[in-house]
Amino acid sequence: MRHIFRLFTIAALGVAGFVPSTPLFAQQGYVHEVSGSVTGQVGAGSTARIGRGMTIPNNSTVVTGANSYAVLKFEDGTVVLLKENTSFHVQSYAYNPKAPENSNAIFNLVRGGLRVVTGLVTSRNRDALRVATSHATIGIRGTEFSAELVNPLFVGVQVGAVSVTNAAGSMLVGAGQFASVASPTTLGGLVSAGQLGGALQFPNVPLPTAAPLPGPPPAGPGPIGAGAVGGAAGAATTAVVIGAAAAAGIAASGSGSSTTTHH
Repeated sequence: MRHIFRLFTIAALGVAGFVPSTPLFAQQGYVHEVSGSVTGQVGAGSTARIGRGMTIPNNSTVVTGANSYAVLKFEDGTVVLLKENTSFHVQSYAYNPKAPENSNAIFNLVRGGLRVVTGLVTSRNRDALRVATSHATIGIRGTEFSAELVNPLFVGVQVGAVSVTNAAGSMLVGAGQFASVASPTTLGGLVSAGQLGGALQFPNVPLPTAAPLPGPPPAGPGPIGAGAVGGAAGAATTAVVIGAAAAAGIAASGSGSSTTTHH
């Protein structure tokens, strides 16, 4: 009955945006923190300003403007920091806490830069998480890395290792190393920190711990529209639904933090 009620509620509101989770559905991911101008879009839907606590369904795109950033967290604990002028697409995300080996995530870095700290989605299957870009696909074998698409693509690894693969082949980038990929048909190569030209520098903001979320929050409809983005009147251009209880629950789950550093 609750399942039917949830579907009816969403259909009745004509939702075309970020939606709340319920105990019957996986949380997917949520917006842990935003600063400045951050917008979201689901599929080909309208673009709306987004705020803390909003959940992120599959086929969502998050875009940060100048002097802005966003911190996203996913159900398995994976944390993604988006720097300014970045477009990030969640192509698909599926986490099974009872069988992590069956979980997978495909993210797309359309432009800009991101920093990723992986959670349990890669704990039993190192191929479960991939970040695709126009120049190469990054396969996650470690726990913390960064990437920035500024033509070329730069990749840096803080902890663990990643593979960087395109039509020219594949290379492995280990902890403390940086790589550059000039084009989709050019094999990447290692570079020094001095060759990054200012890339892979991220805002020094606290990140939530890369631990799984405690479980879906209580069900219930929440505020709609501008009230869901911190009271920015008129900022939302589509109906946006977010559960108030969901926002409180997921915010509490990220109370632990670590601090990013510049590389």
